[in-house]
Amino acid sequence: MIHIKNISKSFDNKAVLNNVSFSIGDNAITSLIGPNGIGKTTLLNILCGVLSPDQGIIECETPYFTREIFTVLSGNQHLYAKNTVKENIYFLSTLRGLSKGEIKSNIEKYHTYFPLYDSIQGSLFEELSFGQKQLTTIFAALVANSQYLFLDEPTEGLDLAHKKQLASVLSLIKQFKTILLTSHDLDFVSSLSDELVFINNAKIVNISKSLSKEQFLKVYETIYGEEQGNENYLL
Repeated sequence: MIHIKNISKSFDNKAVLNNVSFSIGDNAITSLIGPNGIGKTTLLNILCGVLSPDQGIIECETPYFTREIFTVLSGNQHLYAKNTVKENIYFLSTLRGLSKGEIKSNIEKYHTYFPLYDSIQGSLFEELSFGQKQLTTIFAALVANSQYLFLDEPTEGLDLAHKKQLASVLSLIKQFKTILLTSHDLDFVSSLSDELVFINNAKIVNISKSLSKEQFLKVYETIYGEEQGNENYLL
């Protein structure tokens, strides 16, 4: 479990996060909720060590837990475009200290969750569709033994088929991984999340366990307004 305690961050004297505290549970999907520009990605960057908070601490029961984090940031290229899928997976896992035998074993272990690997392992990463790139990146993180998966707007740019496939994969792997999502795709997170953390005006304003779509939309509209809720629920 990861504990975020009293995290604050400002840019140009404007508070983006103000005394934010919550916990990310093991073997579960926690989602940071809010419209674009609300501070979700900033918090994600603090958690994975890209940014330092102005104040506050992050505690984890796993020593050196940042080494076990794999973060997929929205719109970023996470694997090498000119390498094949297989080359990327082996390279990333080697950087994490795995032997070739361990990598092969992990590919077999997680193959059930990514059956498309057989058909694309020889393809250059740049040749994949956007959805295939997202799924391949998550597969690479699993093979590399990343315990914590932080996904920033993971459905952005995905068609319906890949979105459903991603939801299915995340639902399965949460049994043995800790997953944090940031998203304004309300339909996706409401159906998938075990815990929902709502951010508004730089603060945590609501933390809820699993909600039905109707309950989720009601909470969202109460916090952000009916117009925001309707707009984002149709994404």
